[in-house]
Amino acid sequence: MPNSEEELRRIAGEIEACTRCPLSRTRTKPVPGEGPPKAEVMFIGEGPGRNEDIEGRPFVGRAGDLLNELLASIRLNRESVYVTNIVKCRPTTASQPVEQQPHEAKDRRPTSEEIDACTPYLERQIDLIQPKVICTLGDTATRFILERYRLKAGNISKMHGRIYSAGNLKIVPMYHPAAALYTAQLKTTMQRDFKKLAGLLEQTTLG
Repeated sequence: MPNSEEELRRIAGEIEACTRCPLSRTRTKPVPGEGPPKAEVMFIGEGPGRNEDIEGRPFVGRAGDLLNELLASIRLNRESVYVTNIVKCRPTTASQPVEQQPHEAKDRRPTSEEIDACTPYLERQIDLIQPKVICTLGDTATRFILERYRLKAGNISKMHGRIYSAGNLKIVPMYHPAAALYTAQLKTTMQRDFKKLAGLLEQTTLG
């Protein structure tokens, strides 16, 4: 019987071959996610940006640098957590892959069609990894995960830093690191929310 690591590789292969939505025509590389197959903490963002689309890895640009900094601030390293997104290909305003684009394309929120196309991949990842804590990064990821577990979702400005329970699973909504790059106050807020995460991990003896 295949183990979790093999199954995650299988899912990644399916994502690389996926043509379920129009994003498959504009991506450079899909971004399945990365981290240990039995990570106790899982971070889920909205979707890949330009840097992630080029490298095929999640959170590798400036937002990724901030995520790494926040993880280090609570003595977690990137290699100990699983990082992925709701959608696995970059949602963009472009109609061509990045190397064929005549000008810089802009990122955008994924459509419901794109989210629906990627949902089976994310759900399988969650079921395989079975994290004890899911940290949602940004409004789109927070709404998706809370609704998946039949919890009421609101605006991220009111939900960030709170701890939600779905059986044994804990869900901690947070702002997306990209938002904090442009607003110093949000970075301070994220630092406080990560300290709350650290407290949760201590309580559940995950750290």
